Amino acid sequence: MERYYLSNISQSFHDMYLYSVKNRSAFWEFCWKYFQLIHEGSYTKVVDETARMDSVPEWFPGVRLNFAENLLFSRIAGDKTDKEDDKIAVSEVREGAAHEVIHLTWGELRRRTGALVQAMKAHGVVQGDRIALCAANSIDTLFVFLASTALGAIFSSSSTDMGTKGVLDRLLQIKPRWLFMDDLAVYNGKTIDLRSKIGEIVKGMESVPEFEGVVSLPRFHSRPADINSIPRTKTLAEFLEKAGGNEKLEFERVGFRDPFLVVYSSGTTGQPKCIVHSVGGVLLNSSKEGRLHSDLGPDCVTLQYTTTGWIMYMSAVQTLLFGARVVLYDGSPFIPGITALVDLAAQEK
Repeated sequence: MERYYLSNISQSFHDMYLYSVKNRSAFWEFCWKYFQLIHEGSYTKVVDETARMDSVPEWFPGVRLNFAENLLFSRIAGDKTDKEDDKIAVSEVREGAAHEVIHLTWGELRRRTGALVQAMKAHGVVQGDRIALCAANSIDTLFVFLASTALGAIFSSSSTDMGTKGVLDRLLQIKPRWLFMDDLAVYNGKTIDLRSKIGEIVKGMESVPEFEGVVSLPRFHSRPADINSIPRTKTLAEFLEKAGGNEKLEFERVGFRDPFLVVYSSGTTGQPKCIVHSVGGVLLNSSKEGRLHSDLGPDCVTLQYTTTGWIMYMSAVQTLLFGARVVLYDGSPFIPGITALVDLAAQEK
């Protein structure tokens, strides 16, 4: 397939680009066959190119797949998967603690995602539910993202530096079943107590029948904040208890065009607009960007500075698709100095 594709165009990147926009179905079918995503089902037509754009034509009808499954596993023949249990998958770095890196292996990432999957199932989460998050760029946030999408739920995130109104402007549109939110935040050397904001959000969600409550994520695992006075709020530990120790990792495969992620416009011209992404579209385009644009692979390490309120959070974690190690950074990029991120990149290379 690769030889056939390359025989029809020149070897230059520009020629490949021209081919991709002039031969959309052929190019994306090449990507589908070349990048080998985990899936089931088959298609007879890539897309109806005669359909109007506003009809939202369906790509790869008949194909079913799961976002979290493709990040956590690889469709590679043989014993080597590039995501072996003992290989480091994620490194978490907090502001001012560049030498206190928390490393997580692929095996541990899968196990702990499985635990949260089972806890969500025990709390009634099913395909199509919205799971929201207002938290830092952390390992706990990644678990929520992966567990939500594993079940076919739709994930949406906001950052803790947003005001209560800004968060509610988003939540009231998507009507989430659960909101996972940090109890504290640390930025520029200051610790911010988020419990009053949690209470305000709970109050603001009273009119949403789908909303069941908040799960408080501990910024400091050794000393989680006391949230007993906040209604409809439980700690992450309490939420996980309902799984009864079950850590089985399972996946609900959904249609290629089914939604899995909601992000938002800036809100500068009014209420922020929801931007919905399909599971197949993101997985296939991420594969194209990572392989063809960036040449990413299992020996790579990636670091994207971002909050969870920005689409770049997707870029920060999607490189797990290739077996790359992802560095998650939370906090000011200028602590302890203006070269903090450059120093971190050199340290974790």
